Amino acid sequence: MATKARKQEIVSELREFFANGKVAIVTDLSGLTVAEITQFRRKLDKVDAKCRVAKNTLVKIATDGTDFGPIKELAAGPSAIIVGYDDPAQPAKTAVDFFKAIKKGEVRGGVIEGRAITAGDVKGLAELPSKDQLLSEIMGGLDSGARNIAGLLEAVIRDIALLTEEVAKKNDAA
Repeated sequence: MATKARKQEIVSELREFFANGKVAIVTDLSGLTVAEITQFRRKLDKVDAKCRVAKNTLVKIATDGTDFGPIKELAAGPSAIIVGYDDPAQPAKTAVDFFKAIKKGEVRGGVIEGRAITAGDVKGLAELPSKDQLLSEIMGGLDSGARNIAGLLEAVIRDIALLTEEVAKKNDAA
């Protein structure tokens, strides 16, 4: 059993764990082997997310008064918390895909922008395109718009040049 000082140290570590997080996802890793959990953590590292297992009461204390406060509704039973620090969709996608592939574990729900979300919402979040994909689509749209404007301006200039040429020919003939 952890001493009071050790529990305070864990709460402090958990506060740092949640600091600067954009999304927290509560999962159940029951039935996973150590090798599978290690593999899962490595996948999360690639998408700037971390996984932590801690006592639910300590998680509740660490998140009390923060944007992740609603996590207390989800942290019941054996829980692992995933915190994403960049793109909120990537940790959700990684967790959902990993659990689907190994047919073990489950997503219970999560917290994003101070609101609790259901397991279905997390799965919906996982289906969203990544931040990089969205940015590239926006840039592609802006690029095509700029190309259309350039094409229109070129057509106007070309038409003015042709009109000027026709007027010049007509004046030469007269």
